[in-house]
Amino acid sequence: MQIWVVEKKIESEDGTRNVEIRVSPDRKFFRYYEMVWRQVGEDELLHYPDGGFWSCPGMSGYYASLEDCESGARANLGWLVSR
Repeated sequence: MQIWVVEKKIESEDGTRNVEIRVSPDRKFFRYYEMVWRQVGEDELLHYPDGGFWSCPGMSGYYASLEDCESGARANLGWLVSR
């Protein structure tokens, strides 16, 4: 199995969200993954000692270029528009 590599990462100002733009192993396709930090309550700290975990609520379809992928992320993710 080939792994898509992070080509670019854009973080929110508060550090609780980011977008990873990844490229396919053959470098023909790009897609973005939105990552969100989920904070846990005190009763879950045993399982999540860092106070939470990163989740991926969504990813895009395929794009032909890094620029198109970033433009798509900015158009689709409200928090990213102002950055």
